[in-house]
Amino acid sequence: MASGVTDKPQDQAKEPSSPACLAHEADDAYMGFATKVEIAAFLKALAEAENAGRPHAELLRKMLPQVRDDVLHRELSAKLVAQESVESGT
Repeated sequence: MASGVTDKPQDQAKEPSSPACLAHEADDAYMGFATKVEIAAFLKALAEAENAGRPHAELLRKMLPQVRDDVLHRELSAKLVAQESVESGT
């Protein structure tokens, strides 16, 4: 058989050469993002802080880098901007 020629079907011939090639399939926690359980706990704590009228910008700042979902990230970013405005008095 000539060099580079395989008897595998074309779609099976190209396997990832390293684990990094599979990064998009990795669990969120493995990639440094919050898990669904962590996000649920965070959202509960956030709701409690909002309902009690406590400042919660620090909670948001801490969690935002760990949120992978684009829609949730945008919503939390908007909450952070609003809360920072309230906390700064503007």
